[in-house]
Amino acid sequence: MSQTGYRMSEPELRSVELLQGVVRSTSATLVLLTQTEIKVRVRGESKRWYEIYAKYHGHHDIFDHGDNGWNCSVNAGRRETDIIDANDYCAQLCLHANEHNLPIGDQVVSLILSLSNDIKTAMEIPLLAQFIVCTRQMLANIMIFQDTMIVTEEMAEYGHDWMEEQQEEELHNQNAEYQHEHLMEEMYSLEDFLDEQRETDEELEAQREAIEEKKRKRDEQLADFWNHVADKLHDNDS
Repeated sequence: MSQTGYRMSEPELRSVELLQGVVRSTSATLVLLTQTEIKVRVRGESKRWYEIYAKYHGHHDIFDHGDNGWNCSVNAGRRETDIIDANDYCAQLCLHANEHNLPIGDQVVSLILSLSNDIKTAMEIPLLAQFIVCTRQMLANIMIFQDTMIVTEEMAEYGHDWMEEQQEEELHNQNAEYQHEHLMEEMYSLEDFLDEQRETDEELEAQREAIEEKKRKRDEQLADFWNHVADKLHDNDS
């Protein structure tokens, strides 16, 4: 289904009603609401500003992996005008709702609540903490805050170089991790083998001691028997 003629489903409409209720009960502002677009602005506890923008892109067999057909993005800035104008001091945050298959209203509500309490949320999401501590001037050179890295203007301009370096570093880390895991597996296997060997040696030692004890008792019995026979012969001679 494409965007043309799209109408929200009943679950989506109910989720939008929830969204409107949350907007009324918080400091969020509902800037845009149509059948295919939603835009909300939020001011966090840190006094930073966030703009949540959701747009319906439709379901395509190639790209559909169980999501709800919507794309959701978050722009952030230290001033409200920064995100309204989408100027150089506005950066994108790679934040997503926990459940992509939820109705879009629920996803936006989740982001509103998280960003309204951005200081608390930042304790669990490092990229949000990185944004909060940035000065406005620092944001002028930052395009995107991601989980793994911060994308700057220079990195975007010379994209292939830093992407190749990033891929090489990731590949190196993956190889190092694989080698470490392989070494640990070998160490565990060796420890298991040594444990089994020790158990086998202990069992053999126990069997050897049991055999020696049995032999000792048999020798004692034989010695007692012959001593008894010798005593009888001595008594008869007397």
